Amino acid sequence: MFFLLFGSGRLNHEYGHMSTAMRNWSKRKWFRTVWFSIVAVFFIWNWTTFQSRDLPEDTFENSEVVTVTETDDQITFAARSPKGELEVIFFQGGLTDPKAYGPLCRKIAESGFTCHLIKMGWRLAVYDYQKTTELFDLKNGTYAIGGHSQGGRMAAQLVYENPDLFNGLFLMGTSNPKDINLSDLNLPCIKLYGEKDGLASIDEVMQFKGNLPAGAELIPIKGGNHSQFGYLGKLFLDEEPDISLEDQQEQTLGHLVSFLFKVEAQSYN
Repeated sequence: MFFLLFGSGRLNHEYGHMSTAMRNWSKRKWFRTVWFSIVAVFFIWNWTTFQSRDLPEDTFENSEVVTVTETDDQITFAARSPKGELEVIFFQGGLTDPKAYGPLCRKIAESGFTCHLIKMGWRLAVYDYQKTTELFDLKNGTYAIGGHSQGGRMAAQLVYENPDLFNGLFLMGTSNPKDINLSDLNLPCIKLYGEKDGLASIDEVMQFKGNLPAGAELIPIKGGNHSQFGYLGKLFLDEEPDISLEDQQEQTLGHLVSFLFKVEAQSYN
């Protein structure tokens, strides 16, 4: 009888330990499952914001004024009646779908400047920007180069590495260049920044303006944010814009085309 009672108590004691361990293990498993689910949902949501969306239906169609061709390395919007020799090289933002900039590049071509939208490996210009020197005959052509966010950063880097190969530099939604100095260059340059940009704030833009080429023009897009420089979702940490996507795109296009006409004129002087 004593053995049965003692054995039973011992079994109950061990069972109690096992139940507690099982409960603790279940709690840990539940927390891990919830945590990984939250992380997975965040990354999926974040990735979808980098995809192009709501593109005009004719973005990649040929027309009487623009011819569109696509290769593994670029989408070219060729102006049928170019305003001159100047062509545009456009770098996508980091991780963004390059097609998100198709509408802007098409409008640039419709304004008379052939625009080459470069498709970066892994969607990261930081790893693939140098292929530009192989895709184009930069020594014998006339090119303005630029881009959005990380694309602008790497366009500035390429100019820094090849200061005699480009005729103009345009930057959109970026506080770069930060770690290089282009102030000694006599190169037309424009920087467009959104008043509501949550990824490249006005303070940051102004902090590093001294690294831009001498005479660079800084132009704010009032009410504009970071995401609306392309046809994208609202990117993580970006602010809510005070203007529509169409308004920001129109303002951006107007400033860029005016800049390109100035670069074209200076190229002949």
